[in-house]
Amino acid sequence: MSLDDLNWLVSNTEPRATKMIQHLRAEGIAHEELLALMGNLPRHKFVEPAFSHLAYSATPLPIGRNQTISQPLTVARMTQWLLLYARLGRVLEVGTGSGYQTRILSHFFNKVHTVERQQWLHLQAKQRLSSMGVKNVEYLFADGQTGWPHKVEMDAVIITAMASKIPLALTRCLKPQGILIMPIDHPSPQIGCWRKEGDRWKRLGTEAAFFVPLLEGMEHA
Repeated sequence: MSLDDLNWLVSNTEPRATKMIQHLRAEGIAHEELLALMGNLPRHKFVEPAFSHLAYSATPLPIGRNQTISQPLTVARMTQWLLLYARLGRVLEVGTGSGYQTRILSHFFNKVHTVERQQWLHLQAKQRLSSMGVKNVEYLFADGQTGWPHKVEMDAVIITAMASKIPLALTRCLKPQGILIMPIDHPSPQIGCWRKEGDRWKRLGTEAAFFVPLLEGMEHA
């Protein structure tokens, strides 16, 4: 991104997002392009209309189908980890949800592969991001725990639901030195960032976090 593009993002920050960005800075989010993007992105369009007035607050919010959009700090932390550690080629996102995290990933990665197990959310997110002109995302309605159906090696995998164990199908699609970001409930609910190093994993960061559970199967609209 050019300096002019970054300046444009900063100058077009959604007015309601100002306090959100101040909070993110105070919590250690320091990537200027990420902060500018989150300030510019209309987060209120990704939540249920009844909660749009809370869209920039530091809390998860409903998006329908008993699912939530993560609080801004969690989204920013996961993305900043990716920007620090991952090659920005292909990323697999498990849990499209409203498409908010997807939209942020699409700004930085060459290609985003995103999977959603609830058909209604899958269709809503695809329509929403298409209307925003996003063209580098491939959407899939499927059980995300089974991985991407085609043999594609990913530079990073990001899971946006709480798991009790790491699904092997998702780790197998990672390139060597690939980055895995996922919430896990052991020993306590937290989100972690790991690098794949052969048969071993190097932990790069953790933070307390709460997510909806990672479920199997698919739910049709």
